Amino acid sequence: MKLGLRLLQANIKDLIPIGVFFLVLAAVVLPVFSLVYYYNFSFTLNFSNYYFTIIFFTIFQSFASAFFSLVIGSVFALLLIRHRHHKTIKLIVNFLSILFVLPTILSVFGILTFYGQYFSIYGIIGILLGHTILNTPLITRIIFQSLNDISSNEYMLAKQMSLDKLGIFFAIEWPIIKKNIPSLFVIVFFICFVSFTPVLILGGSPKYSTLEVAIYYSVIFNNDFDAALNLLLIQLSICLFIYAAFFKNFKSSNFIIDEQRNFYENKKRGFSFYFEIIFIILISIFIFSPICFIILNGFNKELIYIFSSSYLWHAINNTFVICFFSGTISVFVALNYLNLIYRKKYFTEILIYSLIIFSPVVMAVGYYILLFKISLFDIPNILIVIVLNAIFSLPFTYNFLAPSYFKVTHENEDISKSINMYGLQRFLIIDFPRLKVPIITAFSVSSILSASDLVIISFFGTNSLSTLTQTIYRLMGSYRMDEAYSVSLVLLMFCICYFGASYVFMKGKLWNTH
Repeated sequence: MKLGLRLLQANIKDLIPIGVFFLVLAAVVLPVFSLVYYYNFSFTLNFSNYYFTIIFFTIFQSFASAFFSLVIGSVFALLLIRHRHHKTIKLIVNFLSILFVLPTILSVFGILTFYGQYFSIYGIIGILLGHTILNTPLITRIIFQSLNDISSNEYMLAKQMSLDKLGIFFAIEWPIIKKNIPSLFVIVFFICFVSFTPVLILGGSPKYSTLEVAIYYSVIFNNDFDAALNLLLIQLSICLFIYAAFFKNFKSSNFIIDEQRNFYENKKRGFSFYFEIIFIILISIFIFSPICFIILNGFNKELIYIFSSSYLWHAINNTFVICFFSGTISVFVALNYLNLIYRKKYFTEILIYSLIIFSPVVMAVGYYILLFKISLFDIPNILIVIVLNAIFSLPFTYNFLAPSYFKVTHENEDISKSINMYGLQRFLIIDFPRLKVPIITAFSVSSILSASDLVIISFFGTNSLSTLTQTIYRLMGSYRMDEAYSVSLVLLMFCICYFGASYVFMKGKLWNTH
């Protein structure tokens, strides 16, 4: 009741953000409504061994993947921070940021074909390997930035106290790493828990299915909605428990604003120096080899052929449309919600982060039932794909924007009041020039996340509505590997060009405020 009264008393400038919030809320509630409507409550949950096996395997692989990713990522970040003055190390750090947001299927395909040459990649080994390679860049980048926040004075003080590298580690570096461990472990665990593409491709059989993949198979291949909805109920319950228990680990305050700092450089070249360099090379090979393998194999005889085929250009066009509009919607909603949180205390981050409970497969099944089983609406499939991808990427978009937005908005509050400038005018003239880089970063990340989607497009894709990601998966399924390599190279170049074009556009004359 109090929330309703406060909403009625809201100023005009808050009506658009509030309207945007309720539109997103409606978009999330609709699929939940369809699930409740279609679900047969008299149907008894049949907790067979199959159900227990899927639940156990989903939790086990998530825990193991998060553990290995955290160990390797922490070690890698520590080694990189100790040698950050080298240009090569700076290049590796920049590539880590890019690698994490690249479409998942590129890394998974690279892992399958590169490591599959040396050992059997399907099953638990492949899933753990895939999740570790996919999530290590995220962990490394965040811990690296946290360690980068240590001032040179602390290192100089440790040197004056004659501490060796082990002493410096326990006195200065380990407390920083330890502080990041809970948040990163929960986040990566959650990512692996709702992971789809790595499990679908690297699992190899129903024996190694997770809840997400089992739901997909139940709907798409078996048309068994009772089993799918039971699995959905189990997944939602577990996700809700994890979210309620560990919400504090998802807050934007746990993410660092990337700032340049002076650092202490250790110029000694002992045995440990070369040992650390060797480890940096080995971990870099472990992480980057799948993508490098894709690039090398992408330049084959099929590359010229696919550029003359219509399916590639249809896929590129669909991917661009979905990327652009999903990214735009996601950034627009995130900015409006940030405005609400900043202006109105009764709007909190818990609402935006609660969207992670609804994984892509949950949303996709809900809308699938809503559109094709209940037949309430006649909406173009591409619009559903765009909206669902925008909603799915919203927590990530918010995280990229929140730290910079709150900092800039707070610092500009006095000047905006002094010149009596508010709302959209204030944002465009005062705040936007300082938020250009975070906005374009969030836009690019949310767009590329939409390009990497394989779940939603699998439910709503058709012969005329196919993305580059889905095209690669179909080519792999029909064992047209050379074409799959070439299309993967095209997808990689698409992502790089998309990032580059976005930054060029933002720095162009159109946005020049001077």
